[in-house]
Amino acid sequence: MKHIGWSLLAIFLLLASCSGGRRHVLQNARKGQLASLSSLDDSLKKQSPHVRRLIGQGMASAEDSLTYYEYYVRMGQYFCLSSTPDSMVEYIDRTIDFASRQPKSPRLCSLLAYAYNCQAANYHNFHKNLDGQVKLYRMACEYSLQSDIKEQTPKICANLGDAYVSKNQLPEAAVWYRRALFLVDSLQLPRKENITLYMGLATIYQQLNDFATSLKYFQQTERYFDEMPLNMQAYYLNNYGNYYYYKKDYANSLKKFLLMKQLLEHHHKTDTFDMYLCKLNMADVYLNLDSIALSEKYLSEAEPFMTANHDLVAVYYCNTIHIGQEVKKGNMAAVSVILNKEKTEFPDRKDSDIAFNLRQIRNHYLREYYKAKGDFRSAYLNLKADQAMIDSLEHNRVNMRASEVMERFTQDTLRLHHSLEMEHKTAEVRKANLIALAAAAIVLLVGLAFVLKWLQSRRRLEEDKLRIMQLKLASARNRISPHFVFNVLNNKIVNAGQQEANELLALTKLIRANLDMSCRLEVSLNEELEFVNQYVEVEKYLLGDDFSYHLEVARDVPLGQIFLPSMFVQILVENAFVHGLKGWDGSKLLQVKVDQLLDGSIQIAVIDNGPGFDIRSVGKKRTGLNIITQTITIFNEHNRGRGKMTFSLRNLTDADGKVTGCESRLSINKKTI
Repeated sequence: MKHIGWSLLAIFLLLASCSGGRRHVLQNARKGQLASLSSLDDSLKKQSPHVRRLIGQGMASAEDSLTYYEYYVRMGQYFCLSSTPDSMVEYIDRTIDFASRQPKSPRLCSLLAYAYNCQAANYHNFHKNLDGQVKLYRMACEYSLQSDIKEQTPKICANLGDAYVSKNQLPEAAVWYRRALFLVDSLQLPRKENITLYMGLATIYQQLNDFATSLKYFQQTERYFDEMPLNMQAYYLNNYGNYYYYKKDYANSLKKFLLMKQLLEHHHKTDTFDMYLCKLNMADVYLNLDSIALSEKYLSEAEPFMTANHDLVAVYYCNTIHIGQEVKKGNMAAVSVILNKEKTEFPDRKDSDIAFNLRQIRNHYLREYYKAKGDFRSAYLNLKADQAMIDSLEHNRVNMRASEVMERFTQDTLRLHHSLEMEHKTAEVRKANLIALAAAAIVLLVGLAFVLKWLQSRRRLEEDKLRIMQLKLASARNRISPHFVFNVLNNKIVNAGQQEANELLALTKLIRANLDMSCRLEVSLNEELEFVNQYVEVEKYLLGDDFSYHLEVARDVPLGQIFLPSMFVQILVENAFVHGLKGWDGSKLLQVKVDQLLDGSIQIAVIDNGPGFDIRSVGKKRTGLNIITQTITIFNEHNRGRGKMTFSLRNLTDADGKVTGCESRLSINKKTI
């Protein structure tokens, strides 16, 4: 009854602890899915050559539609980073269409956040639909906060900051970068997540001409360069090169762009947006270093890509560099052609569509153009417009500082509420953990009690078996010794003669060795063979001068490292003497061979050329062989699962089938040695 009570208690506790089992299984499965997707995203960032195949494998092995589209949307991201970014549109549109028809869930929000972020990034790369960028990033941010991968939210906030930079709304951009930093702290993400956020702030301060603050953030980012994925390394070097460009430190600017070019070439990313952007920037830097030929070379390599992808801002920048090249060469007519062509091709373009820093670059070259033409009025008006914008930037800087103060106040308030909420949740979790821990401890104690009882019973059983085996082996040894001594003394009485003194001395040594070995359960093969040699030395006089004995041991057999039950080989040799060679007419031969087989086992053969073994002679006593078979049975039972010891006895025959002797063979598996 006591055991039944314990069993019922254990079953009850196990059922109680498994009440949330299905939920835990689903949570673990989702963790595995998120780990696979995170690994895939890392490969996308590094632009691994195998990533497209990995995405295809994920789509093919998806067990449901939602899993399929989680991989499908990443194929869109793959094309967004490729040389054919327009190919991504179909993947993003189909993903959003699928998600719009599904019930809302944290996992679905993760899918939508990824899709909208990818779509906005494509707009951002090619300077399309600035208002659309902001809208898409905001939607991605909202869905991310409702998803099961909230740790992606800071990156989306940083992307939204980049979008505001493109719109020349720098205070708003700084607010979103500050918010991203706050989320990194609130979500307790690794500090390395701040790397790209510092880079974004560096870019904002650079555009505000606050170069000291900008450099501080660039230097903070530089310490973590090796931890960045490839695309962020390229982004960092591009922005750092721009920093030196706007400081008019063109030599250091060129160094950063050359590093970016070498980085992309090292990773075989020569036909990508990042590489063409790098070459476009290098064309402008070389122009300011008066290397017009190199400027024209890199511009000719970058411009076709920007034109083919309808990047109007990049095309504007290409034309700006063309203007600068023609001004440097003194070809003012070509400048007029470029300006007139732009008015024709882009009649609806407004200055507000172009970032102010790019307009500043063009205005610099245009002022050189106006001065060369003698049109000082236009040069003055151009300079005046630039100065007005610079004053506006100073106004933005003041506004941004005010926004930062308010943002920090808001963040401190949110952090306080977040801290209180976390303390409440921590208390609830601690209570649940204590209950679960108590239940688990009870189950563990019950389980340990059963295990200890089972181990105790098994140990007693094994001890009983070992005692029985030792008693059996001791009994066998007690039977071997008198039987052996009786046979030897009987032979010596019959053979008493001139050499009696020497024979008795050898007999004495043999008996001493026998007494020593009979007290031991096992001996080394080397000791056993020495005992056999002593035994043969005593017994050979019974067989006459025509008896010969040979011991053959293979070279690779380590005799001192192989152990077997004592007197096993001696019994086989004695059996050959008594039942084979004794009384046999003609020459008598006894061989003992020791070999190591391919599987590592040791084989011992005792061969004689006597009349052979007659299985029909059941009336004869076979004490020695019975001892061997009984001992082997006990030995194999004790060493079950570690290899067996075997014994065989057979007659040897010639080609005509005539018996030519007998062979006893003992095999010892290496695992039993």
